[in-house]
Amino acid sequence: ETVISVMHGTNVGHCRGYCRKEVIFTDKGATYIESSVDSDRNPAKKQELQLSANDWKNITSKINWNTFNSLQESYGCPDCADGGSEYIEIQTAKGTKRVTIEFGKEQPELEPLLGELRAQRKKQLKD
Repeated sequence: ETVISVMHGTNVGHCRGYCRKEVIFTDKGATYIESSVDSDRNPAKKQELQLSANDWKNITSKINWNTFNSLQESYGCPDCADGGSEYIEIQTAKGTKRVTIEFGKEQPELEPLLGELRAQRKKQLKD
């Protein structure tokens, strides 16, 4: 399948500041977005990031289509007791699929893609 975008995001439901953070990776680059429930007090922030062709290839090569397409929409109890959630969303010409897990938890079915997205996010944001 041809990948249009891969989004990796985190969200904390009971948060007052910038609680939703996501990086959208495409073959053209990456975009980092921070947003808040209170968009008047905390307007969305957007930052364009550089992404090499090799980095994009590293991301897309980690997608196991058979596994990803068979995954449930949610695992564990994402954002229960305000623990946060983490998600991967892949958009192709055939449609979009999102899988959500508990923030920072391991999810073997999402590896090695989850590890690559976390590494790319850290590399891109240098945090």
